[in-house]
Amino acid sequence: MKLFAGLSRTDYQDLFRAIGAIVDEQGLRNVRMWEHQDGIVLQGQSAGSMSGDGRYQTTLLTDADLEEMLSDAYQRRQ
Repeated sequence: MKLFAGLSRTDYQDLFRAIGAIVDEQGLRNVRMWEHQDGIVLQGQSAGSMSGDGRYQTTLLTDADLEEMLSDAYQRRQ
């Protein structure tokens, strides 16, 4: 993930808060995520698929997506 490259500190707290909003909006459960060189991979099961079919919805949040999410989050809080 290149988002924080060259910065003196990271904003994981703010980033996770923004990702949490997506998780809540989409009603995801059994969420997992990991850093990828191009961003963050987010996986989760929709609340309706909890019947055990094991299917996960997978989304790559690119660095550009993450920058936009952080910018939007900062604007909402000001």
